[in-house]
Amino acid sequence: MTIHEQVFKRRHDFYYITLLVYVAFLVMYILVTGTITDDTVKFGFKDPVVYIVGAFIVHALVMLLVGVVRNRRLVLTADAMIFRSRFRERRIPYDDIERISFKRDRRKPNDGSFAVLKMKVSGRRRVLRLRVANYEHEKELYQVLKKLKSDYKK
Repeated sequence: MTIHEQVFKRRHDFYYITLLVYVAFLVMYILVTGTITDDTVKFGFKDPVVYIVGAFIVHALVMLLVGVVRNRRLVLTADAMIFRSRFRERRIPYDDIERISFKRDRRKPNDGSFAVLKMKVSGRRRVLRLRVANYEHEKELYQVLKKLKSDYKK
């Protein structure tokens, strides 16, 4: 790793929060639908809603595990932007970038939150989109990408 290299890891907050909400809902639903008799307490596990919410929990858990295993990150070096994961690496030299533009959410101030970086890369048909909020230290990443845009204007 060189001194000029900056690494931004992919966020997994959404999956953690989703999983937490689904589990909390499932626990509350099971407690509410359970029955209390004289000597026993029976919980409503054999309910279709429990199975559906259970499927959502399994899906959220699988997506979280896939995200953690892939270990996606964005590496900015002195000469290229590298999209790296555990299994693959895609390198985009700054010389191949034809155009860079930012799009922001109109409801937010210009602090970089919800910013989407659009890059036209030579040799690619489609525009490459990078959502800044998907990475840790998003304000720092936004400032670095903004500087990159001003430095590499063509």
